[in-house]
Amino acid sequence: MNQESAEFFNNRIIVIDDDSGIRETYRNILTPDSMDGYLAEGVALFGELANDDTGKHGNQTPAFELTLADRGEKGVEEVMDAVSRLEPFALAFIDMKMPGIDGAETAKRIWKLDADIKVVIVTAFSEYEPEDIVRITGRNDCFYLRKPFNPEEILQFARALTHEWSLEKEREILTYNLKIANASLEELNQNLNERVDQQTAMLIQSEKMASIGILAAGVAHEINNPISFINGNLATMAKYGARLSELCERYSALEKDLIKKGDTIEITGRIQELLEFKKSRKIDFILGDINELVKESLEGAERIRKIVLDLRTFSRVDEAEYKFADIHEIIDATLNIIYNETKYGIRIIKNYNEISQIKCFPQKLSQVFMNLLINSIQAIAGDGEIEIRTEKVNAGRRRDDEWVRVIIRDNGCGIEQKNLKKLFDPFFTTKPVGEGTGLGLSIAYDIVKAHGGEIIVTSTVGQGTTFRILLPVEGEI
Repeated sequence: MNQESAEFFNNRIIVIDDDSGIRETYRNILTPDSMDGYLAEGVALFGELANDDTGKHGNQTPAFELTLADRGEKGVEEVMDAVSRLEPFALAFIDMKMPGIDGAETAKRIWKLDADIKVVIVTAFSEYEPEDIVRITGRNDCFYLRKPFNPEEILQFARALTHEWSLEKEREILTYNLKIANASLEELNQNLNERVDQQTAMLIQSEKMASIGILAAGVAHEINNPISFINGNLATMAKYGARLSELCERYSALEKDLIKKGDTIEITGRIQELLEFKKSRKIDFILGDINELVKESLEGAERIRKIVLDLRTFSRVDEAEYKFADIHEIIDATLNIIYNETKYGIRIIKNYNEISQIKCFPQKLSQVFMNLLINSIQAIAGDGEIEIRTEKVNAGRRRDDEWVRVIIRDNGCGIEQKNLKKLFDPFFTTKPVGEGTGLGLSIAYDIVKAHGGEIIVTSTVGQGTTFRILLPVEGEI
């Protein structure tokens, strides 16, 4: 028995028998220090036994802690006391035929106090069958020993059943500890899952913020252009207004002089002076240019209004509704937002075909198209083109299932075949460190899948990449 098992070992045995001679026999067999009678004579005749069962000479048998009771009621009291002291018995030898309550009833009462105790019913009466004892006790896990018994039988029962009791307790404690450990692991796993969810949410938010950064840069640039020429036009118009005001003042002065004097010669001179003023101040040009300035400023203001509207279409919270939307409008709004990224050397070719509106989250699909288009833009070094094609297809299980396919093709650098399978994996990126989170295409993939669609990518290094997005017209989220 190792040290760990010894911690659970219980050597406490109770013997319940009304015969004092038999109780003494149990004591002689189970307690090494009471080596008298036949055991003492055996040692005197044969010397120390080769397989010493006393525990005193070879320590082969553990010393049992023995309690004796002369009737069933007394035995029940001893068991109750042992349980209250948290020192339960591992084993009970119970005589079947005793005054008062018999062995079966004694076992029944003992098991009510301590369900774990092992019971050996000892009987010399053939009229008591195991079935009778099972019926009385309500349990079928007691053992039986017929009188007269052999001392070795008692020792074998004592060894085996106290060892079994100890193993069961050890197993219970180990099971309990395992349960506690599993609970701790589950809690730890839950905490880890929560942390993973939090980190994932933070990374996704980071990707969204990166998208917003691109939006902010593009929108700032696009708004800055019309604002710049509107400001320039307004400054020029202020100068024009000052000159026109001065001209009007001169005309007013001339009108007053005409009313007062009526001198033809002086009037002719004043008129000539006005004509020279108009020429030097370019009044005729101003009158022609001022309308162009107003027109150009109105166009700039309209561009600003449209940019802001497209930005709202892309990012406003009221677009979180699941509803029917026009794919072409979603794509156009997205293109307007990233216009600053595409206008320098990149040509956008739109081949829109007649398609149905689809039921979707418009803002989420805007993010899909933006991520794919930005990916295509970044794949093009210098001049290039991106084609966006839409078409209606029948791809469902039913003949009348209607789907929409959006194809985004670029003639950029392309993607190596070994990377295609990992392209939509979270955190996978071929960009240099610090230039991408590796979540853009993963998020696009998840959004398309959530809409019941699919996204397929094909690519050839040096020739370009094609994304095909297939979306059901009436998907189920």
